[in-house]
Amino acid sequence: MNVKKILAGAVASVMAVTSLAAFASADAVEEGVFVLGFGDADWKASFWGKAEGDTIDSSYETTAKLEGNGTYTVAVDLSKGYTAEGWVDEATGDLLTLTTGNGIGAMGVQIYGEYPTLGVNITKVVIDGVEQPLTGVSYTNDEDNGRRTNIYNEWANYDATKEDHITQDPDNASATLIDKSALTEWSKIEVTFEVYGLEEDNSGSTGSTGNEGDGEGDGNGDTNATTPDKNTPDTGVEGVAVVAGLAIVAAGAVVVAKKRK
Repeated sequence: MNVKKILAGAVASVMAVTSLAAFASADAVEEGVFVLGFGDADWKASFWGKAEGDTIDSSYETTAKLEGNGTYTVAVDLSKGYTAEGWVDEATGDLLTLTTGNGIGAMGVQIYGEYPTLGVNITKVVIDGVEQPLTGVSYTNDEDNGRRTNIYNEWANYDATKEDHITQDPDNASATLIDKSALTEWSKIEVTFEVYGLEEDNSGSTGSTGNEGDGEGDGNGDTNATTPDKNTPDTGVEGVAVVAGLAIVAAGAVVVAKKRK
């Protein structure tokens, strides 16, 4: 590949990231439904459950409708294949069919709606069948007109002075519950968690194991979705990740194209 082709690929990749909000626009996940929000390290695969900006839709997700305090599971599975702008075969120029994400840029359990007392305790994170050791205890905070519990977020920290920050263990509360240093390519991530703090008269039944996402908007919260507000005050994660992604994707798209020829 000559220099012109390399530069052209890099420019195309950067343009793809800067136009991410226009790439995938769909209905937001309804309130009261847990999703696994994430962006991989390249930010080529991402989902947060909002109305615009994601690179995949909810058909890749297993969501869970809130039905009170109890145990829930959410997941994302990329194995059926997806495409990402700028990730092309260098020989043909066709979009590559990707079946994995590369590492983790950020990840958390998200629910939209007004649940000021809702707390989430992450109990298990399984990546491609391997359970990851948890290096801290969860906390839950207000985020994007809902509640978020970080699994991995380098830009967030537990703050005991903030009333919206809820945890069962303030001394060990963390936004980085897993060590991502050895995590490379993956296809499926499954997260199990306990919901607590809801009042009995408002909580309904005792929990759910999740609903398999189908991308059709069937009333169970399995609607298409996208990335969170880039200006969220508690994390700043989405803005930082996208800026970092400009450089990562510009360099990485050509490398992946070579590897997948």
